[in-house]
Order: sequence, then structure tokens, then C-alpha cells
Amino acid sequence: MATTAEWICTRCGSTNRRLVPDGATRAVDECLTCHVRHEIAADARPVRWRARPVGKKVA
Repeated sequence: MATTAEWICTRCGSTNRRLVPDGATRAVDECLTCHVRHEIAADARPVRWRARPVGKKVA
């Protein structure tokens, strides 16, 4: 079964949701509004996760 991870974009403030496997504590997702990638991590609340922007990779 999957769990819903809800997180707030640090750039535009949009609420986003991603399905993550049960037991997962981290994931990477992209904001549906402004397309900034974020690393999301489980928080004390079971649904709302913490988010921080992820820098672009340099090739």
C-alpha cells in the first residue's frame, strides 16, 4: 500500500501531494505549479511532510 505525502512548495506556497511506499521517510518530488524539485521528508504529522528545494545537477 502507498501513503500520501503532502508538502508545501518553498518557492510558490502550493500544496502538493505524492504517493510514497509505506515506511518511506524521504522522497523527491516536483512542484506542479512552479516545477521546482524538492526533497521531502516525513514529519511528526503523518500526512504533512517537510520540503526543501533541491539544487540542479551539474553535468
